[in-house]
Amino acid sequence: MDTSALGRRLMVFLCLGIWLPGCLPYSCQPQPNEALYPSDSLSRQVAEETPTDTLRRRWQTGGTKAHPLVHPRTVRFVEGGGLAVSDVERNSVFRFGADGRLVREIGDEGFRTPYLIGTRGDTLVVFNAESNRIDRVVDGRRDGPSVSYERPAPETLVYMLATDTTMYAKVVGQNTDSFVARLGADAQPTSRAPLRGPHWRYAGFLRAWGDTLVSLSGFRPAVDMLPRGFRDGTTPDSLALVGFDSPMLERRYAFGQGDVTEAPLLSPAAAPVGDMLFVLNLRPGWIRIDAYDRRGRLQRRLVERNDETNPNFYPLDLDARRTEDGYVFAVAIQSPEPRLKVLEWRSR
Repeated sequence: MDTSALGRRLMVFLCLGIWLPGCLPYSCQPQPNEALYPSDSLSRQVAEETPTDTLRRRWQTGGTKAHPLVHPRTVRFVEGGGLAVSDVERNSVFRFGADGRLVREIGDEGFRTPYLIGTRGDTLVVFNAESNRIDRVVDGRRDGPSVSYERPAPETLVYMLATDTTMYAKVVGQNTDSFVARLGADAQPTSRAPLRGPHWRYAGFLRAWGDTLVSLSGFRPAVDMLPRGFRDGTTPDSLALVGFDSPMLERRYAFGQGDVTEAPLLSPAAAPVGDMLFVLNLRPGWIRIDAYDRRGRLQRRLVERNDETNPNFYPLDLDARRTEDGYVFAVAIQSPEPRLKVLEWRSR
């Protein structure tokens, strides 16, 4: 590989936030001991007492032969029940119909490691992590002028969110201050909420939950919450996810005691819908989604039917939508093969 190609690939890894400090799922076994934090021990007990329901598969796809998914990174439901998926290797956005049929692959010379950060009616909002540029996509084309977000330092991770009215950025860096910023139309910060403590605690997407901004944490069974109109200097409130259980909780305790050097990745994504927060709970070979209420209390464990274990199974993103009789979920999966999977939970 030539040096310029290598440099581009390293930049992609930095922007993706995949190679964060910490273990990827099932890459750090065996467990060093069986000790747990008291809160995790309580959560494990709550999980055991919580009903489990089955996730039923609607459809899945890897794209088509001419337009294959290579590295699907983010997924969003769009109008009409269809789905949009960004692919950070192909530098494109895929549009699928509600039945899983490929509608189109949207490519643009300006796409550089595209992340879907929101939808506004029929408009997709895309953050190009490699070039720090925000684009709008309408009817399969980039629409209107782009705006740029100035990353505080090249090595920082930036997670962005576009709601109907406002954009937000979460900046996480080992050698810089971490914070959540509310942005103006020009992508310049209008207020900042500091994120204090080790940077790894805040690695994760931003999501909107009603009038609340939710900052996800891939390495902790908790989320941080801010009012969407937060003022400069506002301190986030932390909401513990009571009932979060994982085979990696023992390693989480060992990391906190300094016995291991890497924190384990517990969850790569979550999606709020109504009064529920759905958290993607990593398992070796199948999809597990935990449903929490507004207090952060586990209500249901949703499990995909599975016949075999695969330690290389790695989902990356989750979106959810309410239906007449339950919920439908879209999951972007990186390995063992790139694909988009859509499942449903009939809650009544």
